[in-house]
Amino acid sequence: MSFDLKHLPRSFADLVIADPLNAAVIQQYCTQPPSKPLLLAGPPGAGKTEAARVIAQSYFANNNIQHMHWEHNGATLGKSYNDVIMSEANYQMFGNPDKALIVINEIDTFDLRAVQPVFRDFMDSKRHLIRFVATTNHKSSIMGALLSRFRVIDLDPPSNLDWVDRTKAILEAEGLHPTLGDVVQMLQNFHGSARDLIDLIEETVMTTQAAV
Repeated sequence: MSFDLKHLPRSFADLVIADPLNAAVIQQYCTQPPSKPLLLAGPPGAGKTEAARVIAQSYFANNNIQHMHWEHNGATLGKSYNDVIMSEANYQMFGNPDKALIVINEIDTFDLRAVQPVFRDFMDSKRHLIRFVATTNHKSSIMGALLSRFRVIDLDPPSNLDWVDRTKAILEAEGLHPTLGDVVQMLQNFHGSARDLIDLIEETVMTTQAAV
């Protein structure tokens, strides 16, 4: 298994969310999700997709829900969203007393005139059956009537200091024993996304192991 897949967030504790208030909302959706659909908005690198995945995986684990293909991209779904989503929802709801859960990434890529209005109606008609978690880089590209169906959380990219605990945990999982000071120094000049950070951590692990 590649280094990045090995260290994907598996639970809320693995997520790095810059704002504690936003983190509290995401944790709530991981444990006892409110009925209102959730939209995670913000620039690339804010942790939207990882948070949406952890919410879904936590929900499935907490409710012992079986699933097949619960994560989709708005551009790929397009006008076929009804059949695709209902097929997965019916599978999840077999023997399940709670709702199905569907993640839609880049929901803003639904066509503004042809898809978003009817998807809003679809959400309304299926609210007793399906929980929705969605992400977007461009909240302004979502029609207001669809946006109002969601609880919207605006995420900012984490700072270097926000990454310290998670970075230390990954390094320790790889058999290293850094101090907090070591990790702070390592991240001092880091500028990039979570994908860039995992590359930096992997390089650090490889360099340290080679020096032993």
